[in-house]
Amino acid sequence: MPNYGKEDFKESNINYLNKDFASLKQSLMNYAKSYFPNSYRDFNEASPGMMLLEMNAYVGDVLSFYIDQQYREMLLPLAEERRNIVNLANMFGYKVKPIVPAYVDLTFSQDLDASENPAEVDYSTGGIFPSGIQVIGSDNTIVFETLDVLDFQISQSATDTNTIANTSEAGLATSYTLHREVRAVSGKQKTSQFSIGIPEKFKRITLEDKNIIDIISCIDSNGNDWYEVDYLAQDKVPISTHYTNDSDRTDAYQNLTDSERVDLPVPYSLEYIKTGKRFTRETNVDNTTSLVFGNGVLRDGQMVDDGFIDLEQVGIIIPGQSNDLASAINPLLGDEYSTLGETPNNTTLTITYRVGGGIDSNIPSGDLNEITTGGTDLGGGAVSITSLGATNNYAARGGKDEESIDEIRERTKAFFSTQNRCVTKEDYEARVMNIPAKFGNIAKVYVARNVDGDTGSDTDTSQIDTALSDFSDYATDIKGIASSVNTMAHSLINLDSDEYGTFEDLKNDLS
Repeated sequence: MPNYGKEDFKESNINYLNKDFASLKQSLMNYAKSYFPNSYRDFNEASPGMMLLEMNAYVGDVLSFYIDQQYREMLLPLAEERRNIVNLANMFGYKVKPIVPAYVDLTFSQDLDASENPAEVDYSTGGIFPSGIQVIGSDNTIVFETLDVLDFQISQSATDTNTIANTSEAGLATSYTLHREVRAVSGKQKTSQFSIGIPEKFKRITLEDKNIIDIISCIDSNGNDWYEVDYLAQDKVPISTHYTNDSDRTDAYQNLTDSERVDLPVPYSLEYIKTGKRFTRETNVDNTTSLVFGNGVLRDGQMVDDGFIDLEQVGIIIPGQSNDLASAINPLLGDEYSTLGETPNNTTLTITYRVGGGIDSNIPSGDLNEITTGGTDLGGGAVSITSLGATNNYAARGGKDEESIDEIRERTKAFFSTQNRCVTKEDYEARVMNIPAKFGNIAKVYVARNVDGDTGSDTDTSQIDTALSDFSDYATDIKGIASSVNTMAHSLINLDSDEYGTFEDLKNDLS
């Protein structure tokens, strides 16, 4: 075989940076003049040879365009097609909204009797109604649904405005009119059923309706709840329980001690449960919504929640393996059997969701005044939903049509930057102050690094109120990687009591 050197090859003068039609055409002409000077000399625009050169330049221009365009569509700041923008947003964890609903604070009113003391209200006669009360406007086309429990048995709330409704002959109040504000969203509930046969990995169910705001519930034919999560590897789900459904609580107030009662109502308690029945929600390009389930099934058909195995591993017997794995090898991959939740099989799923929103849902104040549907009174059933009054003292705002490409792009950048994590001391302080009010209110907070290893085990747990105990669960979902959160109760000192007569007494006690 002959040994060729570098000098035996002629260097090419091809310019690889020319990508548009004019540059490619000129490069082809220059190439023909350089390497085929005697074979072709007719560079007239009307000649057949120029037609071939221009056709090659056209093909090169088109190919270069699509190569550049495909690379641009892989980058969030440069992508232009909505399908690619949605896929990039999903990759960064941002869930695109098919439509944006309007929100409003609805004011409900109910007449309650006076207590034995005419100056006080008998709150025990108030009604308690679940979320989902529908109120319509004057045109009967826009529907708003309440997002929280309507509770007239709670006193001393931030929106507690009581007015005298009726008086006796002696001029004493016999009944009061109570007003309560509840957050409502534009939309109404719908239900769809899906029959599921054999198990399928990452089963995908697409709802026919467009403009779905949220998924309210997903229940199978056995009565099991399926929970929405941000990603399938998330095995813990936050559950908020209203005091009417909590066997450990009789009302919305938490007792600190046997003789002391908190005046601040805390209607909900928060806990995290570990479950394999979970799904994620995705928005498609055509504004429909899909539910995506996991890839696991029950190992023996009987164990629930912690007895799942990957669908591909069903029936496989590992030699010498007699016991279950003790713990997960990598929590990011799911549980110890590499499952990402259970996939439904041989059942019927009943999915309840809310549809509505849009620019037309921004209605003026005073337009919502007719209650159409609502749940039964949870406080004993003595109060009918039709006896309540409703109105919106403020205009409904926030509703708009589907997110534009630029809006998705910018919100995805913001979501990726935050990633729902607390890093600095200020992050934790801000997150504590933003705990949802339905779990209680924390007035003051101080965050410090735990340098002594104190877990707060010596704290008098009877002095921890509902908001603080719920934050222990709430913090598990916001802490940073490889960090832990300990909550410790504060000491309450009543400066109005006779116990501390002077400042010196207070200083000596604190020391």
